[in-house]
Amino acid sequence: MIAKLEHARQLGYCARGMRRWFEGRERSWAEFVEHGVPARWLRESGDALAKRVAEQAEQVAAEERHR
Repeated sequence: MIAKLEHARQLGYCARGMRRWFEGRERSWAEFVEHGVPARWLRESGDALAKRVAEQAEQVAAEERHR
């Protein structure tokens, strides 16, 4: 499952804060913007806001499967 910028935007997250969050992490802001990152990786970060992005990506995917 890939979490993308669009999932974070759906939650109302701002780009500036998200960009800062990616600083010093193994995955980059550019990667997130261009391709997305694994939802599992966000969840494993332990950060509550990152977990919400992972959950949003999973919820959107589930809704698309049920269409």
